[in-house]
Amino acid sequence: MGRVRWCKGNHTGLRSVISEWICARLARQLGLPVPDFSIMKLDLELFTDWRRDRGTVPEIVTESNQYVFASLNVEDCKDVLRPSSELAHIDGTLLAKIYLFDRIIRNTDRTDYNSNLLVNGKVYIIDHNNAFDPAFSEEAFSGEHILRGYRDLISDEEKADFVRSAAELCGGTFIDEVWSEMPEEWTDAGSVVLPLSSIRKSLEESTHVGNVL
Repeated sequence: MGRVRWCKGNHTGLRSVISEWICARLARQLGLPVPDFSIMKLDLELFTDWRRDRGTVPEIVTESNQYVFASLNVEDCKDVLRPSSELAHIDGTLLAKIYLFDRIIRNTDRTDYNSNLLVNGKVYIIDHNNAFDPAFSEEAFSGEHILRGYRDLISDEEKADFVRSAAELCGGTFIDEVWSEMPEEWTDAGSVVLPLSSIRKSLEESTHVGNVL
């Protein structure tokens, strides 16, 4: 049996897939638990049976953009709804780092009602398509994030090390390299809705130690 993947493509918008790729790469580099991911090219003919059996095909891919962000399905998992019980076995420092990570990427889409956390003995973070929020509010973020109760379960030294590691990545060539890994079908048009320069600016501001610690 083949491996199941969750795919985001043309139907979610270029801003979405660009955000997913950059955040997944950054999370992995920082040692955070993201399901295996890749950029995949899907042949339009894959949807022939869908069109025949179900009618209109969702525009996951089109003739002009056949690339998707693909995230490997996590087996036997469930969405986190009650963190106090469902995350009781997860290291508090890791949960605090996830909170910090979302602060750095300006992700306001991990809340009590939409955790974007999967648990199956381990915890996984998913769905970063709304990162780099231009309307990011520190007050709203700290009051609504599902892991707000865990943000202090990390020593000042570990917190500073994590932020500095993120700052080194975001202030160096890493983001440029990650951008270059994406297909031109994303970056040529996507640079209009989410320019590389604005991503760099957002990350550099968010990883300035004085803005986080």
